[in-house]
Amino acid sequence: MTHLWPQGEPIQVETGSDGTPRAFVWRGMRHPVAAIANRWRVQASWWVPNSEAWQEYLKLTTADGLLCILAHDLRSNEWRLIRLYD
Repeated sequence: MTHLWPQGEPIQVETGSDGTPRAFVWRGMRHPVAAIANRWRVQASWWVPNSEAWQEYLKLTTADGLLCILAHDLRSNEWRLIRLYD
């Protein structure tokens, strides 16, 4: 079963010095990141030269066996859990 939160569930994310997530806390439970399968950015005005991306998505697995998609708002630095595969 897949759980999808279109607006996202707020999470706290621990990142390394390069900004890559190391772990996240969701609903009071810490989930260490085991591997990042995919990482992509969304650029709202992609047709405008030199416009910046505003959202980054990461599909990752956790050490406790979750497969999920996180969203990172690059403007506000807020993180959200968007999808959880189980």
